[in-house]
Amino acid sequence: VLVTDLDNIFNRYVPLAGFLEERFDVFHAYEMKYPTNLFQENGFVVCAGHQFIRSNSATISYLRDEVLGDCFKANNCDDQVRYNVALHKLRIHWNANPFGKDRIKISSNIKENDGLLVEQLTGTASLGDNVKLRMKIWDRDFCWRLSNDLPEKCPSMKNNWVAMP
Repeated sequence: VLVTDLDNIFNRYVPLAGFLEERFDVFHAYEMKYPTNLFQENGFVVCAGHQFIRSNSATISYLRDEVLGDCFKANNCDDQVRYNVALHKLRIHWNANPFGKDRIKISSNIKENDGLLVEQLTGTASLGDNVKLRMKIWDRDFCWRLSNDLPEKCPSMKNNWVAMP
């Protein structure tokens, strides 16, 4: 299932079947820095406005129990916040430390862009009952999201699939 905001701009055709072949349950795109408290704690945040979700028991559990949870009772269903709170609570085992010195980050005079991760992350989380969630965050060039740093930080036309304003 591809979930995308209506204002996203698709720059080239990418067969969705390729995502199924990669064997991840959830694909997210990087966001800027909102929610800021979780950006500071985790080193990144994901965008609720563009994702690919495989239909299986792991993703149903992830969405129902972790993302939605009790948001309706709490009257707080900001999808951007909910996804990032879920990722924080799950304590995902990432393939690389988001704070690692080897991680490529954007260096910019634009405060909103400075320090944002560039490279993809992959990881797994345990959802209980022997259910593992396999997750990938696309690299920032493939799913582009930046603020104002144009044209110096535009996505590459060769690799970019979608740009998110």
